[in-house]
Amino acid sequence: MRYLLLLGLMLGSSLLASSLVFVKGEVIAHTEVFGDSEIDPKTSSIISKLTMDEDVTTIRGDIDISLVDLKSDNDGRDEHMHEVLGVNTYMKTTFTIENVKEIGTAYEVNGTLNLHGVKKSLTLSGDIVKTENKVRLTLKNSFNMSDFGIEAPTMLFFTVRDKVDITVDTTYDIK
Repeated sequence: MRYLLLLGLMLGSSLLASSLVFVKGEVIAHTEVFGDSEIDPKTSSIISKLTMDEDVTTIRGDIDISLVDLKSDNDGRDEHMHEVLGVNTYMKTTFTIENVKEIGTAYEVNGTLNLHGVKKSLTLSGDIVKTENKVRLTLKNSFNMSDFGIEAPTMLFFTVRDKVDITVDTTYDIK
């Protein structure tokens, strides 16, 4: 009897979860070339497998970002960036949301980033706004490419900074 009650509670709670369906947004991976310029490749090619109960702190699941579609304002540089990222082998990166904490008026989204075949913990911070039928995530943080086995590229006398600043600005329908 106890087993049936526990099973019923588990099944019932999973029925309350809503799917978050990606509507629009982008991910920007800002870095800099020492002695030259800033680089802001971005993509809107995002596939999410997110769920949420009533509260935004219950958001869980995966956000897949297409590295093939990560583009800046320079096609030649993008070609080199794709080579360095190994997009023929690693076509996407995945951020798995494991928990969300409310910290004052902001949120910490804790998870695992799988990039270039390496998984590392990553916390994104920022805003999560829920309206009647939408959720918007506006989150930021940084990581080093070298932490994921990616060597910062060099071209002629220019070297790309190891640090990458990530900005996520995405909107989801609650279904």
